[in-house]
Amino acid sequence: MNVKRRNFVFGTMCLLSVLTLPVVLFGNKTELFNGILASENPYSIVFETSKNKLAVGETNPTGYSGSGVATTELGNEVAFDYSLLINPTSNWQTILEGGFFTNIDPIHGMQQITINKSDTTASVKVYWSNIFSIFSEGQCEVFAAATDSFTCTFDEYKPNYIKVVAIGASLNIENMEIEFSCSDENPLGGGGSKTVLMGMYPQSKVTDATLLSTLNSVSGTLPTSANSQAWTSYGYYISGSVSSYMWYIDITNATDEYRGVYFTSYRPNSTTNSSSSSNSLQDDNGYNTSTVYWFKYEPITWRVLDVQSSSAFLMADLVLDSQDYHYSISNRTIGGSTVYPNNYKESHIRSWLNDNFYNTAFTAAEKARIQTTTVDNSVASTGEDPNQYACANTSDKVFLLSYAEATSATYGLSTDASRQLQPSAYAQSQGVYTYTSNGNSYWWLRSPDSDYANYARNVFNDGYVDYDDVFDTGSGVVPALWISL
Repeated sequence: MNVKRRNFVFGTMCLLSVLTLPVVLFGNKTELFNGILASENPYSIVFETSKNKLAVGETNPTGYSGSGVATTELGNEVAFDYSLLINPTSNWQTILEGGFFTNIDPIHGMQQITINKSDTTASVKVYWSNIFSIFSEGQCEVFAAATDSFTCTFDEYKPNYIKVVAIGASLNIENMEIEFSCSDENPLGGGGSKTVLMGMYPQSKVTDATLLSTLNSVSGTLPTSANSQAWTSYGYYISGSVSSYMWYIDITNATDEYRGVYFTSYRPNSTTNSSSSSNSLQDDNGYNTSTVYWFKYEPITWRVLDVQSSSAFLMADLVLDSQDYHYSISNRTIGGSTVYPNNYKESHIRSWLNDNFYNTAFTAAEKARIQTTTVDNSVASTGEDPNQYACANTSDKVFLLSYAEATSATYGLSTDASRQLQPSAYAQSQGVYTYTSNGNSYWWLRSPDSDYANYARNVFNDGYVDYDDVFDTGSGVVPALWISL
């Protein structure tokens, strides 16, 4: 690895503050409470037998699905979507197993929801989020069927959206109340000061012996170079050529998903190197040949770098994987033009992000919220002018940060400390550089180096921005994207 340092000057870090304003937003309505801070007052939406029914009409044994409106104690209307509500006359609503309701207008600063059940036959799962229609297993709580009354405080997250799901049987809700503060107390303010959960990716290493035994049994016969069995080859390189020596398999056990990783040769720390323990970082990270390792799919935590109107700019808060920027340092000719190894538009890592990662990490609903972004690959974005290796802008769902973005005070990334990131256990199994002194890793930027065609910019374990050979496989992947709110 090239460790040459350069001297760069970063801008002064901008400290962002979040102001609580005495304004309440519900759908298209805005209210001002006589200059009193909204967060000082508890407000509520009350749901009772004759109040705020979402499904209306005669009792329907097969359940209604659609949209309804509830009115807050302030007189504001809030829209909800619902599924499998049968609308009895004896209680507020009954939700058939698997049915749900969720608000589609934001309820700012939700503090808690209290649900009183008519019986103890169904469990209840409550999700919460600050992003419309995106809920994850990392932000939810399950209340057992034996509980006839409960209050969910959302781990004090104060979300804008919730989703309540009936589990195991029909859920008979006698009455219910949602309390809120009217202020966006946990807004998606930018500058890296907030995080959200979206998508799933293998991250933590499984250590439970019983679970390991189950997963190993289900995964079947181990792969070989001649027969991958039920496994899939990563298609990683050894000595400049793709070889079949490292595989993965995804297994669902109960409600959780796991990824198995197995390799018979070490992944080299560059695509051009031969395979050996001295040329790999997998063994340094505690992963050795001919052993199956399992990793749990878990919600991805994203830093909110910026919010503009109804869109948010996110970057992963963890090094999620380890990939080469591009597998070769040879120039190519595409469309009659010379393409250099550090050309982001034609890079392996851009293709990997928008295919492998995108299709692995996100559901169809989440993909619908990920915007196609015009990614700035201009000379200015690289932080070096002139830069003959700057490429054309690209249109991407997922991308790497540029030098300009990764050093931006607006995004909360103007200091070395703000750029220090640790890897997931899964990334370590792929051979990401991990430093024992601080547990941090290197991670790629999309910007090309200005001096050499085979170098691209990356962030060191101490947060310093430098560069590395494009064929290096030890720099980590930190995806970024824009989503619709």
